[in-house]
Amino acid sequence: MMTTYIVSGGSLSPDFLKEQLEKTEDAYIIAADRGLEVCMSAGVEPDQVIGDFDSIDQEAKEHFLSEAKNITKLNPIKDDTDTEAALQLAFLHTSGDIVILGGTGTRLDHVLGNIALLGQGFEHNRSVILLDEHNRIRLLKDDFSIKKREQYGKYVSLLPYSTEVKGLTLRGFYYPLTDFTLTGYTSLGISNEISEEEASVTFTEGVLIMVESKD
Repeated sequence: MMTTYIVSGGSLSPDFLKEQLEKTEDAYIIAADRGLEVCMSAGVEPDQVIGDFDSIDQEAKEHFLSEAKNITKLNPIKDDTDTEAALQLAFLHTSGDIVILGGTGTRLDHVLGNIALLGQGFEHNRSVILLDEHNRIRLLKDDFSIKKREQYGKYVSLLPYSTEVKGLTLRGFYYPLTDFTLTGYTSLGISNEISEEEASVTFTEGVLIMVESKD
């Protein structure tokens, strides 16, 4: 099934973009505003471009936007971000997993907003992932397992996105838990590690943020 990549305007190197695309046989690419600059640097032509283009450089405007091909121009005065608008395009025009690249960086408000956007995948029964060179971030509302050979880096951190995550049980981790209620205002779930070939996470209520980190 096709994987859709949303290329946003946060921290993203052209090499990392190319590396991800090389792993995917059939990819659909949506550039969100300044994400177009990274696509151009990587020699990648997106299938669609969306944004208000108020911060994009002149070269990108002249090279790509002048062709007016598969471009959605947004009003700079709007309620949603360019990344959210790109996500809506992905839901409308594609199927399969959605990976947001360039969705992290120095703007922590945008990072938190992009983590919140992952939950829209629940409504569309789609997997939406936030990925950078060091982290893979997901929102999870159901039990899941992680194979050690498939994890993204060394560390697995679990944080409550909802007010509480009830009945949390961790097996196959260095720090296990049994029927625990995880709440906010604590760092308890940070920097766990998988200790067996496969680790499982089960819970009865709530939504978890899972961050797999390489450093």
